[in-house]
Amino acid sequence: MIKIIVFLLLSSTLLFGQQTEKVDFLELNATVTIDTINFEIKGQVEVSFRTLRDVDSVYLDAVDMRITPSESNTLKIVNTDDKIWMTSNFKKDKSYSATFSYECEPKQALYFVGFNSTLKAYPSQVWTQGQGKYTSHWLPSLDDMNDKIIFNITYEAPKNYEVIANGHLNKTRSRLNHKSWYYEMQKPMSSYLVGFVMGDFRRTAAKSKKGTPLQVYLETRHLDKMSYTYQDHVEIFNLLENKININYPWQNFKQVPVRDFLYAGMENTTLNTFSEEFVVDSIGANDRSFVNVQAHELAHQWFGNSVTETSSRHHWLHEGFATYYALEVEKEIFGDEYYYFKLFKTAEELKTKSDSGQGQVLVSPGGSSLTYYEKGAWALIILKNTVGEAVFQKAIESYLTKYAYKNVTTEDFMTEVEFHYGQPLTNFKERWLNQKAFQSKETLLFLKKQEFIQNYMKLAAFRETRLSLKTDRISNALDFPVNDYLGQEAVYQLNGGDFDLSIPLYKKAFETNNLYVRQAIANSLTSIPTELKADYESLLKDRSYTTVEKALFNLWRAFPEDRHTYLEATETSVGFQNKNIKLLWLTLNLATPDYEPDKKPSVYGELSKHTQPGYPYQVRENAFGYLYQIDTFTKENYKDLMEGVFHPVWQFKKFCRELLDTLMKSEKHSKALQKLAQDFSIREKTFFNTRY
Repeated sequence: MIKIIVFLLLSSTLLFGQQTEKVDFLELNATVTIDTINFEIKGQVEVSFRTLRDVDSVYLDAVDMRITPSESNTLKIVNTDDKIWMTSNFKKDKSYSATFSYECEPKQALYFVGFNSTLKAYPSQVWTQGQGKYTSHWLPSLDDMNDKIIFNITYEAPKNYEVIANGHLNKTRSRLNHKSWYYEMQKPMSSYLVGFVMGDFRRTAAKSKKGTPLQVYLETRHLDKMSYTYQDHVEIFNLLENKININYPWQNFKQVPVRDFLYAGMENTTLNTFSEEFVVDSIGANDRSFVNVQAHELAHQWFGNSVTETSSRHHWLHEGFATYYALEVEKEIFGDEYYYFKLFKTAEELKTKSDSGQGQVLVSPGGSSLTYYEKGAWALIILKNTVGEAVFQKAIESYLTKYAYKNVTTEDFMTEVEFHYGQPLTNFKERWLNQKAFQSKETLLFLKKQEFIQNYMKLAAFRETRLSLKTDRISNALDFPVNDYLGQEAVYQLNGGDFDLSIPLYKKAFETNNLYVRQAIANSLTSIPTELKADYESLLKDRSYTTVEKALFNLWRAFPEDRHTYLEATETSVGFQNKNIKLLWLTLNLATPDYEPDKKPSVYGELSKHTQPGYPYQVRENAFGYLYQIDTFTKENYKDLMEGVFHPVWQFKKFCRELLDTLMKSEKHSKALQKLAQDFSIREKTFFNTRY
């Protein structure tokens, strides 16, 4: 066995990265057992493939897996640290199959969430994230996106959980304490798009205008938020399918929120997993719209899932198109002004990066999200503006039809556009695809065709002008019916101005009753004059968790004599999924000594417990932040912080490490942490001792 592995490692160098030229994997049928006790995945796999030339070995990617070949195989199967090798005297244009079982404890790409927690309010979940993490950590598959496979997977899960996965749920079967979920696909896809979610979910079903089944899920505890979270989901699907004008390329479309997700959303084929942050009630829906994420991930079902890049050099073909079509959907739902203002802001951001020498070529590996998403969307907008809407639409339709379930390059797409346009687009390609600089003059000319953008830019031009010279302009911008964006800009220009002049204008802004204009006041007016106290207090009743959070803190700080009143007014408010208002309230309660003094221990306990690993990382980060501000940590808080330095969400991991660095500079906290180090896990001790 060792000799075979060494031979494979030495002789198969040329096969790496070129396997698609020698073999085509066709179908992978698997049974995947989810072990929530040992945090393991166990499975049985039957994979079929066709060799494109004579070859002696082919492989699947499989990271740290224990493999047991079936005795029925006619070929040899061995595995290395990251691959499963199948060896035989394979002949060109012949079909083969292999069967084996496997076990693994995934270190990434599959996550067991909440199983070690005692928090009943947050049911346990298992979910996957293949893109950038590689499905091969939990399912033998292919890291190379150029070989597309039809995946049919049966999931074995504890009976009390729902499993949502790629494709059509053909049937379920219950036995003892387990339930089997049989999912089937009809078309091939890249392995990074394989995914599933397991948890305490319930669904609502609908159908698109053309009959595609649409299924949306929430945890049982959140069912009252179903209509607010998914309020536009059918309309979004119909709008997008109509705009693209190519039938949805898969069997159905499902959407599921998960806790501690690594990104905003992920476009697994037929299965959009997204961050639980977007689960909202009627108030949260005013602050956190799920429309963009829904539309973006849905657009990927065409652009990325059906038609897939050959390499990361062409990644804008995924993200640029998804961003472009999400904007098109938002334009229909929220209106032209929303659309053009969003474009204006992304153009400003791209120009700033470009002017500072940080511009990036669009068709290039290793680009930033700003480049692939926003510059990519802008490239498509300018391309449509150049060739005309009719030509652009024909090119999109032929591109999606010609390359359905295949892989493409930027050249493939541009060839379709040039064919329908009837002439080369050399200048466009040079300026938008191959140049680092952002074409800000061209985008500005495009935007300034809109009267709204002209009016906004005229008002924004007065940001550095003294208030006494622009009071009329500010007042006019606040006239009824106030424009969301002009009204906010007017409010922001009042900040820092002469109060004698600004107070009447602030009052006018309050009286607009525009949610976003009033939110701008809460965001910018942090030193509250007495003349505006009553108006400012009215913000505590606005239907915006963002506004209430800002207003509560600003009022509490500005008027100490009324702190009890403000705390009483917001005592039952929780806020978003990150408990933004609740955790602020607990902190302000502790910082108000004469407010319910006998309850301080329980209030501190309530705040302190939110650093536990069972809570969403956004809640934990807020709690850690407030505990740092009041400079009080328990032993459990320190332990929770150490656990966080290995969290799979990189932003939270970074936050925990930076907070730990800060605490270690304090003698008090450093001593406490050093004393606790003996209780850390081996991994935590190694990290702690190496870093400090």
